[in-house]
Amino acid sequence: MQVSYSKLKTFGQCPLKYRLTYVEKVPRPPLGHLAFNRRIHSVLRVYHDLARLDGVVRVDDLLKIHDEHSGADREPQIRDGEEYREGEEILRLYCERENRKGRIPAHLEHKIRAPFGPYTLTGAVDRIDLLPDGGYSIVDYKLDRKLPPANPAAIDQQLSFYQLLVHEGLGWLAEDVRLYYLRHGVEKTATRTKAALHETTEWIDETADKIRSERRWQPCEGDACKSCAFWKMCPAKTGKPREQKTVWNQASFDW
Repeated sequence: MQVSYSKLKTFGQCPLKYRLTYVEKVPRPPLGHLAFNRRIHSVLRVYHDLARLDGVVRVDDLLKIHDEHSGADREPQIRDGEEYREGEEILRLYCERENRKGRIPAHLEHKIRAPFGPYTLTGAVDRIDLLPDGGYSIVDYKLDRKLPPANPAAIDQQLSFYQLLVHEGLGWLAEDVRLYYLRHGVEKTATRTKAALHETTEWIDETADKIRSERRWQPCEGDACKSCAFWKMCPAKTGKPREQKTVWNQASFDW
């Protein structure tokens, strides 16, 4: 059974949403912000590829890459859009900040698979930095419009999952974990104790076991409903029962 953070989180939010997403694989309409996020991530990867070659990347050169990835080099009117201007500001800030820091990523958007008891942990980590003392730091990019007042990195479950994934898959115990708020040029940094990693292990085991044994797939209303794409087929919203699509050999399905 393959276990990713997204799968665990989705099941915790709503078992029916998990089934529709990962078992029945019901098509969902594309979300505009996801395309924007992917585009920013891809340009940041190019930044670090260029930085490895030249040390410092000119802001204008990075913005030309942004033009190519956004299509503005072919359709100049795209530059008039708010989304384009937001992307330009994010990349300008990132380029100037990273040029000053001169950090060296060991991995970028690195996909990891790691055996973990009866499961296989999977995930893609935005960035793993090599620290001056030879250690490693896990970085997760965030595009939140508002900067949180506290330090969410201290309790962020996804970062805990990534630290465990990196340790099991690469054999590295990261010295710290960071949330990098790209719109603000701010990083929130924290560390993980052995006790915290043990709690993460228990959470993975408990949630994965529930997924494997689940048969009812009941909807669970909550905050996640606001952005859910399955309202039209959710009994909690329509008031009508839904017949589950048959999945061949469900008990052994690779979820």
